[in-house]
Amino acid sequence: MMVELAHHLYLLVAVLGLALSVSYGGQPVLCQGAFLAVGGFGVAHLERAGLPLAGAVLVGAVLAACAGYLVGLLTARLRGAAVALSTWAFAWLVYAVLDAFPTVSGGSQGLVRPSPARLHSPVFDVTVTLTPLAHVVVAGSMCLLTLAMVARLTRGPAGLEWAALREAPALATSLGVPVLRRRAALFATTAAVAAVSGAGITVLLGVAAPSDVSPLLSLQLFVAALIGGTARLWGPVLGLLVIAVIPPLADGLAGAAGLPAEASGGVLTAVALVAVPLLRVPVERFAGRWPERTRRPGERVEDTEDLAPRTAASREAVVLTARGLDVGIGETDILTGVDLEVRAGQVHALIGPNGSGKTTALRALAGALRPKGGRILLEETDVTGAGQLEMVRRGVTRTFQRTVGLERLSPYRQLLLGVRGGSPVPFAAVRHLFASESMRDHAAAADREAWRVLRLTELAGRASDRPGDLGASEQRLLQVARAVATGARVLLLDEPAVGMTGPERVVLARVLRRLAAGGAAILLVEHDLALVHGVADRITVLDRGRVLATGTPESTAADPAVRRVYLGDTDPSSARG
Repeated sequence: MMVELAHHLYLLVAVLGLALSVSYGGQPVLCQGAFLAVGGFGVAHLERAGLPLAGAVLVGAVLAACAGYLVGLLTARLRGAAVALSTWAFAWLVYAVLDAFPTVSGGSQGLVRPSPARLHSPVFDVTVTLTPLAHVVVAGSMCLLTLAMVARLTRGPAGLEWAALREAPALATSLGVPVLRRRAALFATTAAVAAVSGAGITVLLGVAAPSDVSPLLSLQLFVAALIGGTARLWGPVLGLLVIAVIPPLADGLAGAAGLPAEASGGVLTAVALVAVPLLRVPVERFAGRWPERTRRPGERVEDTEDLAPRTAASREAVVLTARGLDVGIGETDILTGVDLEVRAGQVHALIGPNGSGKTTALRALAGALRPKGGRILLEETDVTGAGQLEMVRRGVTRTFQRTVGLERLSPYRQLLLGVRGGSPVPFAAVRHLFASESMRDHAAAADREAWRVLRLTELAGRASDRPGDLGASEQRLLQVARAVATGARVLLLDEPAVGMTGPERVVLARVLRRLAAGGAAILLVEHDLALVHGVADRITVLDRGRVLATGTPESTAADPAVRRVYLGDTDPSSARG
């Protein structure tokens, strides 16, 4: 009884680790059993080589983390079913290796550990024999430690990034989150936890057997993580029930149907396909996975705090320059010879008919598209071809034409993501895990900055609301706020007024002028000419990928070519309408 309970608790540790990738990372990982094999067979071989048990477990976890990071990198660009199939294939690959090389796996009998399970503490000079009861205590403690680690990680900077990775990877990238590396690191963490779990099982049973880490175990753990990982408190209980109940249930159903024992895996799959949709919805409703309500802004930010954005550029200095910019996709040229200068403390509007290349220009300047020709300068530095992450790091952030939101994060927490994504701290997740003093200081500074930006963009009153409860105009303002939160000195705004009423556009105009007054350089793509002429210091008009005119609102409105091509008439007075 104790052995079975300890076995289930060790498996629950693997489920909790897998929940990071499945529930928080949104990746259907089907190879957790393979990483249990790395830990289990690793500890058996390393102990045979003379390594102490604790050292063997640690080395096995490191090896699994390295393997997990590699698998994570290889699958980081994949989504959904492609991830499931790729990781499922990896699980079968590891199982095939164990089956093909008896010297590694010990053959059908498995790899027997060389000694009884004992832990030695050199500090206290104490040796403890791991009885089944001791294993229950150790496994239970590991469950609590893993649960605490998961809870702390998900409530810190890592949790914010994982929410963005799951819901909107493109948005995460635009806020400075290195999506591929974060997914790989998440995978590595999941693998390391599984390896420790696998090592514990091997020590408990005294043998590492290939049959104990078959790909069907990966499926079982995935189902447990999918159901149990959706709840904060009840998730581990549900996960343990899945681990304990589904395998014998599957065997019983297979026997009742007169199927061979090998068919239990197929029955398990059928049970999973039925159970997951039935259990997931009520569990999520009961758990209520919404962020805690934040404090009122008055409790965190003094009324006298400066609302101006914090940018380093001198006012009216040229911050971002495009010279002879050529951009195309395949054989199609979209921009040809575009020249543009965006100055600090000014709103520079980029207007033109649909299809003239405005959004393409923003994407190229933000590093999301690589130009075919020309140069992009950030102050005096040539950043042509720099990626989007590098541009965000240098202070250039863009918003999207369509509203891109994060349904699991309140506006306040979305701005925390912007602050921390745009100003990364090395090893932030690990340092947050151990609550270092520098991370506490950084968290306090991020909190103050998030509230400052909320007040700046007039969203402080909606800081703790669900994103779905925000109006269309507030969601557009939230996009601007997220960009500001990265610490950007250049804001590339793609049609922020879409869906806004007249009074709401007045609020947007006020926010834009406030940003510019604080020194931000703003490149604004917008179709509403009334808004453009109300906030813009300079205007560039594009037509068919070429610059038609550049100048003040008055000079561009009076330009005959602009009126003819863009406005469709020759009456200067209509340019204001």
